[in-house]
Amino acid sequence: MTHALRISGLRKSFGEQQVLDGVGFDVPKGAILGLLGPNGAGKSTLIRSIMGIVEPDGGTIELDGTPWSREAVRRIGYLPEERGLYRDMKVGEQAVYFARLKGMDRPEAVTALKAWFERLEVDGWWDKKVSDISKGMAQKIQFICTVVHQPSLLILDEPLSGFDPINARRIVDVVRSLAESGTTILLSTHDMPSVERLCDRVVLLDQGNIVLAGEADALRESGWSGEQEVVFRGNDIAFTNALGTLAHLDGIEPDVAEGTRRAAIRLRNPEQPGQVLQALGQAVDILEFVKVRPTMESLFIQAVQSGAATTEPAS
Repeated sequence: MTHALRISGLRKSFGEQQVLDGVGFDVPKGAILGLLGPNGAGKSTLIRSIMGIVEPDGGTIELDGTPWSREAVRRIGYLPEERGLYRDMKVGEQAVYFARLKGMDRPEAVTALKAWFERLEVDGWWDKKVSDISKGMAQKIQFICTVVHQPSLLILDEPLSGFDPINARRIVDVVRSLAESGTTILLSTHDMPSVERLCDRVVLLDQGNIVLAGEADALRESGWSGEQEVVFRGNDIAFTNALGTLAHLDGIEPDVAEGTRRAAIRLRNPEQPGQVLQALGQAVDILEFVKVRPTMESLFIQAVQSGAATTEPAS
């Protein structure tokens, strides 16, 4: 399998501080990988190494199956956390300038940009100065400048920061669409809900090391420890007695529907949910019996606090 990005044994120190300590992972074409980690974990240094802003002390970076090169970096779209538009330039003029830096000629750039401006509903702002538009509008413009040259690899650093919910949803939909069309996306963020919505793979860095890596669904499945949500109709005491020693009851609350109850339980033996369901079904009317997998946020916190590496092949 050809990978859009392959990092092997990447190391970088600043003085006595080891910022990256042998980091390595693969990102297949069309995947959305969440690059996670607390502040100071090494995420920014890793991204800057990919972009050629920082030179690693050791290790290799491959882009689309070829060794890293300045020419290969031209195929990357990079949206940094620190936004950088020129306030006194007109929006359209500036967007064309950035597109031409990525190798597009002017007519091609104008056509592509006009389509993107219409798609993200900023087409009325082409002749406005950046200083005259809102922060959210400027973020949309910079996102467009990042993707207009159809990069094979898109690196997004906190892309939803500052967006209202409607525009955040619009950007999420665009990112998904780009991935479906074959663009590989590396998403660096502290926003766990966006990781849940977007990422099919994650890499968690802490103190320059990978402490969690793999497919998001597989990691959440492996982190499950028997939590279930049960919606039922019947008597709370009968429900509790039926659980017996099979599961721990974390609480029962009224459900939205009249006469129903919602309980959170934790199976004593996660391998035997059928036995618990059968026991409950003899005491109350079971409407739902749903596995509750851990969130990426809870996996993140657990991995950082434990400091123990939990990885699977990221390829």
